[in-house]
Amino acid sequence: MKSFRIADADAISHDNVKAAILKPSKGKRNRADVARVLSDIEKSIETIVQYEQDLLSGKETLKAHEPCIINERGPHKQREILKPDYMPEQIIHHIAVNAIKEAVLSGMYVYVLGSVPGRGAHLGKRVIEKWIRTDEKNTRIVGKMDIHHFFQSVDHEILRAWIRKKIRPGEIRNLCEILIDACEEGLPLGYYTSQWFANFLLQPLDHYIKEELHIKYMTRYMDDIVIFGSSKKEIHSAVRAIENYLMGNLNLQMKDNWQVFRLEYEAQEAAIMAGSLRELILMQNKLESKKIKHKCKMHGKKRKIFIAEQVYTRKKPEIDALIAKYHGTMQMETMLHGRPLDYMGFEFHRNKTIIRESIMLRATRKAAQISKQEKVCWKDAASLLSYIGWFSATDTYNTFEERIKPKVSVKTMRKIVSKHQRRLNNADHMERGNRNPAKSTGRA
Repeated sequence: MKSFRIADADAISHDNVKAAILKPSKGKRNRADVARVLSDIEKSIETIVQYEQDLLSGKETLKAHEPCIINERGPHKQREILKPDYMPEQIIHHIAVNAIKEAVLSGMYVYVLGSVPGRGAHLGKRVIEKWIRTDEKNTRIVGKMDIHHFFQSVDHEILRAWIRKKIRPGEIRNLCEILIDACEEGLPLGYYTSQWFANFLLQPLDHYIKEELHIKYMTRYMDDIVIFGSSKKEIHSAVRAIENYLMGNLNLQMKDNWQVFRLEYEAQEAAIMAGSLRELILMQNKLESKKIKHKCKMHGKKRKIFIAEQVYTRKKPEIDALIAKYHGTMQMETMLHGRPLDYMGFEFHRNKTIIRESIMLRATRKAAQISKQEKVCWKDAASLLSYIGWFSATDTYNTFEERIKPKVSVKTMRKIVSKHQRRLNNADHMERGNRNPAKSTGRA
């Protein structure tokens, strides 16, 4: 495994510190605390460099923050978020991440998704669609699992040991260790460093799944893991091995609600109807006595007996005799079996990809809410446009035409957001512009 030596002087150079100041300021430059930092950026750079040195020497300590409770997708899922100050904490976080980014990305599995630049949900969607549509044999069975309270459960000692193994001694490594201890337990949600440390910690797990378990198709979206295989035995064995690895090597626990299931597929089946319900029951009893595998279920508002095409072909004379005896009819039907994969907000079917139902409902409710407003707020317009991205990236345009388009105009929403952004850009340009002092001429 390659280890990295990070140049401490480069990490806190003038240009890198300036970039770390500007990046987290985006979208909040009208705030008083951010405006103060940007008004004299050279002085701010000196302050940040001094603060980083004081942190390393022990003269300064990280500020403790009270957690903010938020409800995600309803009151049943609560998260504790810590909100660090822009100056100096968020800037220090960006300095640390920019310095270790190369070390984190080196050796990272190519389909680790989420919180990594250029590797979002849409990349995962394209990759999974390619797998399940071009290699049906090796994507028959799906294993889906995630880690119980992942961020809160991260073991500081294990994370520090992995950082020491991958990054050579230096000021930046010491800074990372200080940032890890910012929270007594786990990694704090809301810190820019947490998502990078989390992906860094799970790198050995990714290599274990690919190189030792030899799983052909695997993807991870932060702590949500999906693996594909050709048999349930293979995937069940892999899930148990992953669970043992998490507990034994990373001191993490897999959630109990892990799933192994057959991915949705189509199959031709013989659908048989009888002259009456009584005759249908008699036919079913005869099939059971002859040990012919079948299922009886409702289809097209009528109860029918379904027999797989291979079984029907093999037992055709016997089955046709029963159909004639009980005044029945038979026709071949294409039936769906298994279930789709619900992952990253998408539902993956063999021949299409649609939006998760909860996201679709939130989008339609937002459209209904906007349609009742006399003057649309730019935040509501931006929120709806973000939902529109889900519709444009999936096979759900008919739902958009039925539930969104009649209520709101997407073109109008774009104009509202664009107008608001232009106003912000103009204000930001004027604040950063070099204006002449009072009582001076307008000429240079």
